[in-house]
Amino acid sequence: MRIPRLAALAAVFVFTASAHAAELEVRSLADGESSPAASIDALSWLEGRWLGAGLGGKSEEVIAPSRGGQMMGMFRQTSVEGELQFYEFFAFAETNGTLELRLRHFNPDMTAWEDKTSHRLFPLVAIEGDTAYFDGITYSLIGADTMGVAVNTGEMGVIRFQYTRYTE
Repeated sequence: MRIPRLAALAAVFVFTASAHAAELEVRSLADGESSPAASIDALSWLEGRWLGAGLGGKSEEVIAPSRGGQMMGMFRQTSVEGELQFYEFFAFAETNGTLELRLRHFNPDMTAWEDKTSHRLFPLVAIEGDTAYFDGITYSLIGADTMGVAVNTGEMGVIRFQYTRYTE
């Protein structure tokens, strides 16, 4: 009798986490608005390897612990069949007393989407508890080992990812 009860509780948690990820708000800085003060320590919960789904396939984020005021990370998107679709390399960085997210996209052959001297920049909008709002991207810890990410792509609208922290 104990196993069905645990299974039911797990199902409720997964449904609740999925619903929370689906409701994640994506914010932007208003014209003339500055990013709030913040340090990289506020994002320590992001550390780890995260596996999940998004864009109709399998998604993975690996985020290293902070060093020198930055946390570096990698995103990898594959099809359901496992075919590599694209990469992202990124860094959450302390800059002038606040945080920003710097990101570059790459094709499977490592050719960059952006030109060789540029990257996408997402300034911090707010940190509220375990949710970090960057201008166009939200990261939220929605369970002990569950993370939701919402990205405003512009032309494709808001794309949502739900991850589970991978532990061996």
